[in-house]
Amino acid sequence: MISQNELLEQIKRLVFATKTIVSCPVVPMEIPGITAATELDAGDTLGTVMALKVPRSGIIYSATFFDLDDDGIQVDLEIFKRKIADVAFDAAYAPSDAEMLHFLTEIAFFSFDDHINSQTSRVKGLNEAYTVPDGLFYIQGVTRGLSNIAANAMPRFQLQILSFDPDYEG
Repeated sequence: MISQNELLEQIKRLVFATKTIVSCPVVPMEIPGITAATELDAGDTLGTVMALKVPRSGIIYSATFFDLDDDGIQVDLEIFKRKIADVAFDAAYAPSDAEMLHFLTEIAFFSFDDHINSQTSRVKGLNEAYTVPDGLFYIQGVTRGLSNIAANAMPRFQLQILSFDPDYEG
């Protein structure tokens, strides 16, 4: 017979075995659907809606935005639990009321660190718990300032997630 302390230790190990920090995606993802040198206005969509494979349940812990065009202009990632309509690139971001019922969170990248030829923005301490049965986030980028992106300098992003999904493989 095992002692109460041994049983508690086994339970503790089992609970923590299902919690792992993962990067989604493993390699920073390029925002798809951006046409180089297009003049974007504040509030315009940045690329097309992206489906990102994530653990079915977890906590968004932090996020990193890679501004390879070196603009330093605020970009928000609007995250939904279900697919939303894909509007044209360079159109006003305007989800429907029905789509907003599946809204999870907005990650605003507004403070940048300069790396001479590029910039990064990192948002820490998000602590946004979620559950998505299909294991996908649907993400729309939105620019919050005037921008145009040069060819071969498309922005990228990566989320760091505390996973509660024992079956997740990134």
